[in-house]
Amino acid sequence: MATPATVTIGCKLPNGLVLQLGQTRHELAGIRASAVIGGYGLTTIPAEFWSAWSRQYAAYPPLMQGLIFAQPTVEKASTQAREQAGLQTGMEPLNPQTPAPGISPV
Repeated sequence: MATPATVTIGCKLPNGLVLQLGQTRHELAGIRASAVIGGYGLTTIPAEFWSAWSRQYAAYPPLMQGLIFAQPTVEKASTQAREQAGLQTGMEPLNPQTPAPGISPV
């Protein structure tokens, strides 16, 4: 549960992500987590750490594309995850019936 000193992070990367600043590390749940909402794994981390990490890595493409986001509460993070459920990561599994344009299954 998020408190004023924490934020809930949504992460849509398949294996999650390890955020690190100095010696402090937080592992984010990804879409392979046991509890996923809208394709996002949710993880609660300290708000101060998130603020520092997101400033330092503001140009990180998954953060800029909305594949990683923060909300002050689990409820708000769940709502945003549902709203962004259709957002594609580019790492989705291939459909074996239509693997790629111009390629057909044998």
